[in-house]
Amino acid sequence: MTVKNRTIQLAVGLTIAAVGFASTACNQIDVNTEEGLIKALESRQKLDKAIPKISGMITRPDEMKPYIPALIKLYTDGSMFDREVIQALASAGDSSADVAFEKAVQSSDYKQIIQAAYGIRRTHNVNIQNKLLDIYDAQINPEVQRAILETGKDIKNEAMAKKAQAVLEGNLDETAFVLITTSCDVLAYQQDPAAVNTLMRAIYHQTGVGRSPVEPCTRALLALNKAVAVPPLLEAYQLKNSALNAYVAAHPDTLTPESVRNNSANALALFRAEEAIEPMLDYLGDTHTIPVPGTLALKPNGDPAWNGWGTLVGTSSQSTMFALNDIGIRNNERAKTILVDIFNWTDAYQAKFKNAVKQTGVTLIEVSQRVNAFKLLRENELISSTETVDMINSLKGEEFLDERTNRPYARAAIGTDMVTYAAITSKPGETDSVWTAFNALKAAEFNVPEPEGPDAIKLQNVNDGVSERIAKTKATFELADRCKADYTCYAQTLQDGANNKDFTEYERIKCIYELGFSGDHKYFETICKQFANLDVFGQIYATQALARLGSNADVETIEALNKELSRNMNQTNYSAAKRNLEGLVTTLKNK
Repeated sequence: MTVKNRTIQLAVGLTIAAVGFASTACNQIDVNTEEGLIKALESRQKLDKAIPKISGMITRPDEMKPYIPALIKLYTDGSMFDREVIQALASAGDSSADVAFEKAVQSSDYKQIIQAAYGIRRTHNVNIQNKLLDIYDAQINPEVQRAILETGKDIKNEAMAKKAQAVLEGNLDETAFVLITTSCDVLAYQQDPAAVNTLMRAIYHQTGVGRSPVEPCTRALLALNKAVAVPPLLEAYQLKNSALNAYVAAHPDTLTPESVRNNSANALALFRAEEAIEPMLDYLGDTHTIPVPGTLALKPNGDPAWNGWGTLVGTSSQSTMFALNDIGIRNNERAKTILVDIFNWTDAYQAKFKNAVKQTGVTLIEVSQRVNAFKLLRENELISSTETVDMINSLKGEEFLDERTNRPYARAAIGTDMVTYAAITSKPGETDSVWTAFNALKAAEFNVPEPEGPDAIKLQNVNDGVSERIAKTKATFELADRCKADYTCYAQTLQDGANNKDFTEYERIKCIYELGFSGDHKYFETICKQFANLDVFGQIYATQALARLGSNADVETIEALNKELSRNMNQTNYSAAKRNLEGLVTTLKNK
């Protein structure tokens, strides 16, 4: 063999040996150990086995900490696993990874941009957020835009607030719905006073399939300071916002003035805006007939839009009453006069609601107006026990006899709610006056016929519910007789009720209602502990009681309660609890 050939042979041998050594070294890397996994990432070997290990830690970011430096270098140098690596870094949320997120912003791969946005939500890097905003308009995928916007839910940035506002000021009919709701969520966190009028309009947007951003946009509005939010809300309630009125007029198929009044009243209630009392009484006291919207009049009688509008008319008036109740109208004689007329369902109020009543049935609107008027009169102590008995006896009138128009049903529905509200607001001595007056109606007006014979089937009767409610609420009236104005008695009864199978929900609510007027903050926690045991009806009273007793110092307590209930409460009841508690946060923040 020549020297030349021996040289070649030697070189080949050395190459094979080197490859064999490298292969052996690679095979020695064990990605199942921390040391081996770090070595694999740093040497870029066995990545096909190392990356799945890292991806498996995404839901356990603490386990990923030892690998973050190697992952950052791997991503900044680039590999065929860039998507997986940036996703892992985003889940880890370590600020040292910002250099990787900054690179991802410039990626042509939209999924890497999304991960950059997710990552900085935890690292709170405003500079990278601004770079994301710079590329926002160039994105054609709304999911990328949504991810960029969502960084504004965790990072305070005036530029982000302006971007969210710009989205809501654009053509909403051509804007992806997810961007509208996300923009509202962003503004709820940014709390930019400049967005108030934009939010006022966005609340009323509806898509072609009826979706509305009313909840997130209302949350954003309620996140603003009371001094900022109340003036435009009151202007809207009084239908004096010309821009909003024009927007309503341009969308006659989905919006009416009642839509505006309804949403505005609910928000004003949460702010406890006393300046809204007289305008709200103006609205309730106005007995002019509510006209049918022009576009609706063109629709056939069976069109669902008729029923929707009629229901909204009743709901708008009901929301105003609830708002007045939350704000408080004790000693307001004007309110008493108007509410008594509504309860008596005078000719003027029959005329006011006649168009809406035709579309929703005789009983629906009438019952809601009358029982809610009674509720306000009782809860604001605008009527005495004697006046209450007179209202109960008014149910004996002949106006409730026509079965063809469901008048017996109307009387039973009104009586059921009346006895409930009377029980919760009961005073000492009213068992023998108010409750006895209700019970006396069971002989005739609320009579439930007995089966004709021992083997006869019990037939359903319109008065079944009210007769049962009268019997069930007697214990609540008796509770007022026993405790009188002694708040320790109500607190003890509430505590003892947990071990008493005969303790009714109405007694529980009565105790909470009374404790809310105690003025003693020590009962705040007592009521919070009851929240999980309450149905939707009880939650309303608990929320009102907590609003009376609490202050802005209690906001964190309510937010913690909300989180706890989200984990432990029946989801049907929690959906209502969530709305009540979020609204309570607004009220307490502004006290």
